[in-house]
Amino acid sequence: MATPQKLRILQMTHQGDIGGSTNSITYLTDGLARRGHDVFLCCRPESLLHARFSGHELVRLVPFHFGRSPLAFGKSRSLAQIARRLRIDVLNAHASLDRHLTIQARHLFRGSFHLVHTRRNVPLSSGGKLQGRYYGAFTDKIIAVSGRVAEGMIAGGVRADRIAVVHNGIPLARYDHIPDEKVDAAREALALPPGLPVVGVVARKKSHAELLRAMAKVPHDAVLLFLGIDRDEELEELRRSLGLRHPVVYGGFREDVLPFYRLLSIFVLPSLIEGFSLSILEAMALGLPVVCTDAGGNAEAVRDGSNGFLYDPGDTGALAEKVSLLLADKELRRTVGERNRREAFDRFDVERTIDKTEEVYLSLPARR
Repeated sequence: MATPQKLRILQMTHQGDIGGSTNSITYLTDGLARRGHDVFLCCRPESLLHARFSGHELVRLVPFHFGRSPLAFGKSRSLAQIARRLRIDVLNAHASLDRHLTIQARHLFRGSFHLVHTRRNVPLSSGGKLQGRYYGAFTDKIIAVSGRVAEGMIAGGVRADRIAVVHNGIPLARYDHIPDEKVDAAREALALPPGLPVVGVVARKKSHAELLRAMAKVPHDAVLLFLGIDRDEELEELRRSLGLRHPVVYGGFREDVLPFYRLLSIFVLPSLIEGFSLSILEAMALGLPVVCTDAGGNAEAVRDGSNGFLYDPGDTGALAEKVSLLLADKELRRTVGERNRREAFDRFDVERTIDKTEEVYLSLPARR
């Protein structure tokens, strides 16, 4: 797709390891480059993100050692120098340390770029409204990945006109067809007990204990699958104390996780804090019924009782009720899953995310 104005864009994160934000940055960085922009990626050289873009045909890597201090003025000076050398029009920072370093680079060391911050979670900082006003005043635009994240920032002191809501998206072509042989290999790798429906979480450790407590109240036979974490002794101790009769399988981290989604009957996300979950979108695109907390932007993807079920964080009784309802009714699982797949393909194509992000960048005045 041709772009009306070619920009020189620096994407930046001090994180970039396993997680949904790394996938989102991957999709955005690659997509903007393929639209004709000159795209650079500033990240730690040992990060997963750096490995993904090593040898990329269009994106140029800028290895950077961030340190830990948000007041590392030497780091901020270096960032300003890098941005000048690369003639950057827009710098998009994606994590908390990045926000501080880039504000200093821009305003203390004469960084001649427009500054955009992407906010991926409801603000939890203790800085209060003073910090919110600081971020708003010294940033050209803040991208919130959900309406709930935007509301949290406004409550924290950021002016509404500084915020643009851009939902995460996923590359839907990847979800159109998962080869059966890959699914069979995934099943064999996990050695799941045969003949039982599978209730699964695909995430790093996010309130998994809540799901264990809920499953202790579920009378229907099922396997519990934790993808994204290895065997956890704390969770195992809780499982034993609950006398949980459902088998629990730990799937660990998988770089190609999509075939493992196909093993699930029900997708659950019991997290207490969310921005806008990619794993929910992936489950939807693969036709799974979703049960998740009404946290962050989850309700902007899942409408309770229509394409999935929401419950209040910490309410294990409600979680058990929703999972039991789906386990007891295979036809309901199929119907909700089909509705989810249509929703995902109608609303959450990553190309829409790239469109809206590009609009934010292009709305900024020409580089000074």
